[in-house]
Amino acid sequence: MKTQIILAGHGGQGVLDLANFISYYYLLGGKHVAYTPSYGPESRGGKVKCYVVVSDEDVDSPIVEEPDYLIVMNTPSMDYLPLLKKGGTILMNTSLIADEPVRHDVEVVKAPVTDIASRLAELKLEGVRDTTIAANSVMFGVFLATIGVETDSTTGIKEVYEHFLTDRKRVYIPLNLHAVQRGFAYATKKEPLEEAKKEALA
Repeated sequence: MKTQIILAGHGGQGVLDLANFISYYYLLGGKHVAYTPSYGPESRGGKVKCYVVVSDEDVDSPIVEEPDYLIVMNTPSMDYLPLLKKGGTILMNTSLIADEPVRHDVEVVKAPVTDIASRLAELKLEGVRDTTIAANSVMFGVFLATIGVETDSTTGIKEVYEHFLTDRKRVYIPLNLHAVQRGFAYATKKEPLEEAKKEALA
């Protein structure tokens, strides 16, 4: 079985990191994975795209032409929607995307991941100033829920972050684990954003 994913957004959103998280998660599960990034010369704000191919066998090609999943973090990335296979799934960051998909033959998963990440500031985590940097990890949680992971436990997920966030970056591991849990909870309707806001204001 092979799963193909395209992730897209702009520089500074952590799109390539998100692709790395997903790729390593599958590697830990014993899958074969190909990761192919593509980005413009701009350090922030430029277009960023990444292909991830997951397979039970050796990956025959790292390029994705008809993805099973399309993860979009901003409005310009909706341009990749025509590539999504019929019956595929698009995961949208509705904090930055107001447009509705123009296709009716795909599944749509919406989550305001930037807003959810911003709310993590309430945790007052040591060494963390801007929690919106974890929007990609919120989307990681949404993705895990979408592919059918049955629990929001950080077992296995922690290994992903311990692999990538080393030395001085280790301080961000708790933030990202919380972000994954919040994304998973939102996608499984355990923590709808609007209801959570109302409870906070009560």
